[in-house]
This record gives sequence, structure tokens and C-alpha cells, in this order.
Amino acid sequence: MRVVFLSYGTRGDAQPQVALAEGLQARGVQTRVAAPENLEGFVAKAGAEYAPLFGNSKEIMESEKGQRWLRSGNVRAFMKEVANISKQIDPDVFRMGLEAVHDADAIVGGTLAEDLAYTLAEYKKIPIVFGHTIPFEPTREYPQPFVTTKALPFGFLNRVTFALVRKLLTSVHAESLTTFRASLGLAPLRATAVSRAAELGVPTLQLWSKHLVPHPADAGPKTTTTGFVRLPAAVHARLGETSPSEALTTWLDAGPPPVYIGFGSMPMPASEAFTHDLLVIAKELDIRIAMSGGWNDLEPVRHLACDQLHFIDAVDHRWLFPRCAAVVHHGGAGTTSTSVESGVPTVVCSVFADQPFWGARVQKLGVGVHLRMAKLNRARLTAALRRVLGEDVRRAARAMGEKLRAEDGGGQAVDALLSVFGQPTASAWQR
Repeated sequence: MRVVFLSYGTRGDAQPQVALAEGLQARGVQTRVAAPENLEGFVAKAGAEYAPLFGNSKEIMESEKGQRWLRSGNVRAFMKEVANISKQIDPDVFRMGLEAVHDADAIVGGTLAEDLAYTLAEYKKIPIVFGHTIPFEPTREYPQPFVTTKALPFGFLNRVTFALVRKLLTSVHAESLTTFRASLGLAPLRATAVSRAAELGVPTLQLWSKHLVPHPADAGPKTTTTGFVRLPAAVHARLGETSPSEALTTWLDAGPPPVYIGFGSMPMPASEAFTHDLLVIAKELDIRIAMSGGWNDLEPVRHLACDQLHFIDAVDHRWLFPRCAAVVHHGGAGTTSTSVESGVPTVVCSVFADQPFWGARVQKLGVGVHLRMAKLNRARLTAALRRVLGEDVRRAARAMGEKLRAEDGGGQAVDALLSVFGQPTASAWQR
């Protein structure tokens, strides 16, 4: 059996799919991961078979315009520009997606590739499952993360927010997807497949912990909340992320646990001024800081390294975070799961999309603080760190970490996938 995973985004979007591919391979299932061309190295080094999808997501996000969209935190404006880019690249993405699934017996659709995944599965008449790291299934219990993190007064209003996002997402690929579906002899989709998963009969995996976001009481029977999916240690080893540098281990051993600060693929505040602010914060709070650039270039500020500030390169977060006093990051689903699972307090400095949602959850559960990156300054970050380094937050973080470490999200997700794949007649178009 061959299962093909499709996603279009950053490493954080592809990583859960690589982990699930690894889990399926351990069960004797052949897998392939289709992702943007800039992720070939990551997927291949992780040990999964790779198939390219046209385009470079990193170049788009690192461009001047991409950085401007991200810094604004305006989801509507960002999605509008994504739609403009999609018109140019969709034909090639769709063509390469069709090539990637040429021998597939089942498909798993991930971030920003759900419509393509559903279309290809419908065309080939094979099972499909959606694997989401962001809540997309309509519920009365909380609003759609792209709309707001604030609790709405009536449950039906929460469901309305999911309908609003449906309209927003429909515009991204509507024209090019209709053309592509017509070339395959398929009728147009009335709305995005991800927003209509329940009525289409598509099983959906919610790849997060019920301890952070409880499974909704009104979730459909084909929706499963699995727990967070982790990359196995063997995969981290293949990526070269299990052996920290001697410089890092020496620095860690030389003093108390540091505060980690890193924002992954999100833009960091102006590096020179921000780094000076971190040095002031370190002295004021008497802490040490381990700083990661992610996609940001830290070369211009590396000369500021000192006993209280150490610059780090790529390292396995599951190794590093438990050795920290607190973790400051952008609030991506993967980084949030790792920081909370590590049992240390978290400060989420969110930029856009689902990041404010995870930041709000961390704060509501008392295991951290949520800040908006657009409003981040030295005073706010100092106050947030002072708060999370207090014993009450540290105690809550330790307790939450124990709950998450007891879960096997990857195992549950793989079991759910195998269950679906063993019943191919469950596909919506075969009923």
C-alpha cells in the first residue's frame, strides 16, 4: 500500500506529515511526502520519500512583501496576496501533485493542500484523510483561530466564524482549482473541501492534545483528536539535530537554565535593537538567554554574545526546552506542543494565523503568557518573563507537561489512518 501526504507551507506544516509517514512505514506501509521544493532537504534527510510541489514557500515568506504581510498580522490581507500568488503557481503545483500521487492507494491532505488532496483522491477514487494542526472543524465551543481568540457570547456565533473563514479560503484557489478539476472531468467544489469535510465524509485528524484544546462535544463522528505528533528520535538524528554543539553544552553547564528565544520562520524584531533589549532584560531579571535566529539572520549581532546571551543553531527542541527556565516563541502548533510538553513556562509572541489561538490557550491554562509580536517591546517582554518565571506558572507548566508526555499522539494518529485505509468504501464519492 502507498500513502501520499500533501502539504504546502513551512517545515512546521510538513513535519507532522513526515512523522506520520515514518509511523506508517514502521507498520509496513509505503509512503511519500509531497511538499514545496525548498523542503526537499528536510523531507529527504528525515528519511521519507519526497515528491516536489512547485514553488518555494521560504522565498515567498522571506520576500520584502511577505515580511510586510507577516509583520502586519492581517490574515485577510495575507490570504489575498496568497490568492494572487496562487493564480501564478497553482497550475504547476496541481500538475506536480497529480504526478506525486500516480501510484497512491490513499492520500493525507495537510495545510493549504486540502482542496488539491481531495480533488486528487476523488479523481483516483481512493480514501483520503485530513490531518490538521489548526482547528477547521466547525464547533460551538470556540471560534475559528483565524477570526478571533476571544470567547463569543453564543455558541452559534462560534460556528459562524468557521463559515467566514470558509469564504476567505474559498477565494484562494477557486478559479485555478475549478479549471484543474474540469481537466480531470470533475465538477467544481461549492466551497473548500476542508470546510465541508463532514458533509463530504472525509475523516479528519486533529493533531493536538485534548489537554490544550478539548475534543468538541459537537464534533462529527469522523473527527478524532489524537494528541500532538512528534518526530521520532531517529528522525531527529538523521536531521543532525540530536547532537548539540560543544559550545552550547558547555554554556548550558556553566550556569542556571536559560530562557530560550526563537521565532522560527516568523520575522524577528529589528535584530540589533531587539538583541540589545534582550541584554537589558537579562541583566534586570538576572537570567541567561539562548537565542535562535530561525529564518532570521543573526550574523550582524553575533558579536554581542556574552555569558548572559548565547546564539544557537538548529537543535532538537525536545532536547533543549526541558533544559530551559522558559521558552519564548511565535506560537506555531509544533513549537507550542514541544514547549508545553517540556513542562516549562511558555511566552507566545504571535504573528498571525493560528498562533494567537495557541497563545491564548497557553495563557488561559495558566502555563504561559500571550503577547502580540506587533506590540512586543522590552517592557512587555520583561513583564511576561517575570510572570512565567514565578512559581505558580512553573508549577502549572510542569503538571501540563506530564499530561502531554503521557500521550502518544503519533500512535493514535497512525492507528486512525490504518483504520480508514482498511475501509476504502468509506470515501464520500464511493457511497
